[in-house]
Amino acid sequence: MHRSARLPLAALALGALLLMGRPAAAQDEAKPLIVGATRLFTVRSGDTLNGRTQSVQDRLNHVHDVLPRHLGGQMGKFTTKKWGERVHIYLNGDFILAVTPEDARGTGYKSAEQLAPIWVAGLEKGFREAHSGNPNK
Repeated sequence: MHRSARLPLAALALGALLLMGRPAAAQDEAKPLIVGATRLFTVRSGDTLNGRTQSVQDRLNHVHDVLPRHLGGQMGKFTTKKWGERVHIYLNGDFILAVTPEDARGTGYKSAEQLAPIWVAGLEKGFREAHSGNPNK
C-alpha cells in the first residue's frame, strides 16, 4: 500500500478512537444533584472510592440510592469524617458522598474541608424536602 493511501486510513482510525472516547468523557461532565425540585449543588468530578472508579453520575446515583432508605425515619443526621484530604459525608451512619480536593478546586475552595459544610447543608435541605414534601419545613 502506498504511503498516500495509508494516510487517510490512519486519519479515519484516529477519528474513530476520538469518537469512542467521547461518551466516557461526557460521563464526567459536571452535573447538579437534584432532590425533588431543588438543585442542591453541582458535582464536578468523578471519584475513586474503595478502589472503584466512579463517574459524576455514579456519585449522584449513590446519593439517590442512600437518601430514600432514610426517609421513613423521623430524622436524618448528617455527619462528616475527614479521610486524608477528603471529607466523607454520612446520613445516619451510612456513607452518602465524599467531598474530594478536586470537588473543592472545581468550585473555588482550597480544600474539601471548606466545601464539605456547604454540601452537608445542601443534603440536609434535600432530605427535609424529600422527607416532608415541603422545602420550607
